Amino acid sequence: MKKHEKLMAGLLAGSLLLSLAGCGSTGGESSAAAGDAADPSSTTTESGEGNAAVPVTLTDEEVVFWGPWDGDVGDQITAIIDSYNAEKGTNITYVCQADLVNAYQAASLAGDVPDIMLWDANEVRRYAKMGQLQPIDEGLAAHGIDTADFNDQSIAELTYEGHLYGLPMNIDIWGIYVNMDILNSAGIEEAPGTWDELKEAAIAAMDVEGVKAGLNMKMAPTLFNSFLVANGGQPLSDDGLTVNLDDRALEVLNFYKELIDAGVYSTQYAASNGSDGFLTGEEAMTFWPTSMLRTYRNYGSEMNFTFVPIPAGRASGAKAGGVQTSFSLMIPARAEHPEVALDFMETTLHDDDYSLQWCEVLGGLSALKSIQNDEQFTSDPYLKNVLADLENLKIRSDVPGFVNLEGTCYGPEIEKMFEGRQTPEQTLEVMTTEGNKLLEQYRNT
Repeated sequence: MKKHEKLMAGLLAGSLLLSLAGCGSTGGESSAAAGDAADPSSTTTESGEGNAAVPVTLTDEEVVFWGPWDGDVGDQITAIIDSYNAEKGTNITYVCQADLVNAYQAASLAGDVPDIMLWDANEVRRYAKMGQLQPIDEGLAAHGIDTADFNDQSIAELTYEGHLYGLPMNIDIWGIYVNMDILNSAGIEEAPGTWDELKEAAIAAMDVEGVKAGLNMKMAPTLFNSFLVANGGQPLSDDGLTVNLDDRALEVLNFYKELIDAGVYSTQYAASNGSDGFLTGEEAMTFWPTSMLRTYRNYGSEMNFTFVPIPAGRASGAKAGGVQTSFSLMIPARAEHPEVALDFMETTLHDDDYSLQWCEVLGGLSALKSIQNDEQFTSDPYLKNVLADLENLKIRSDVPGFVNLEGTCYGPEIEKMFEGRQTPEQTLEVMTTEGNKLLEQYRNT
């Protein structure tokens, strides 16, 4: 218990998630470098080794890079930018925008957008559809950059109507963080790889002193499609017009109910003093993405934990995996210096060393195929578990409204099931009806 007390003290001191905190009162310092305007000049570089690439003209005028973090993360982003500036003679400056979406929408209306942005990949296709981002596929081809060098699913997530609108910086997935000290105390030697193993481990963990949740299922309702994919299911019909909630989907709901009925989680559960129950030992397992590793690694000396993708379901041929996404770089449609922005993307995302640095900043695996089996990942006690199931990960559909299904339709109904207010069958029926209504609504807007 002393370890848990030490962790609690750290949490109450406000240490949790500081590494990924948004811009605070010190965020203005990030833009201080924009003060003195440089004399306009240019340098020329070529992208794409061994290719007859089109020369790229780079300016030393200020080029503005927007991202959502300051603090330690902002400093690491700035370090990568500084390295590129020193190499290319450019003047990219990092500016933290904590509310990046609203800041960009306001900037678009005012006509004062940044030159490059770090953004969630699942937002890119929506903004490309609105004409607010620049396609980059022709520029990449002209500079000898082959998009086949990147994870196929990551590239697909950044593609709209046959054109590419960004490059992936990492591969980020939701999975399960597992406290192996607790599982070992419960007689479980390995992290769960199947639903049945997950259920067994969660039930056994409830007998360990201090454990209040064998598996924190707070995020399970909004991870429904990840569990469906891990059960060999297909979230949408082939034409994308309707939700595909078949027997495999019902198996997900039945599994959720088994866990609730077994008492491994209650909707009334809350960690002590609003802290992170996984770190305090109140939760044996919890759902978070790989990007959360940045925070949890800080406590690695205090607890023995690991990370696994969503375990394989019970349907025939089911494989561990789930849904993946990425952080990505993109260029606003009205950017003043798109040539520098594109060269920065090509240089820092298509280079092995830079890509490894980005993964240290953002977490997760590299989207660059040449280093996906780099020692940085294969020897990592947390990320190595994802590599074997990488090909099973799928991106969210770009069908309008799909990204809203889990939060708007599925989540509330699954929570009703958690509370005993409806059966899995009733839940599935409502999810199907309301899900199809939502998709139709988005098609008609």
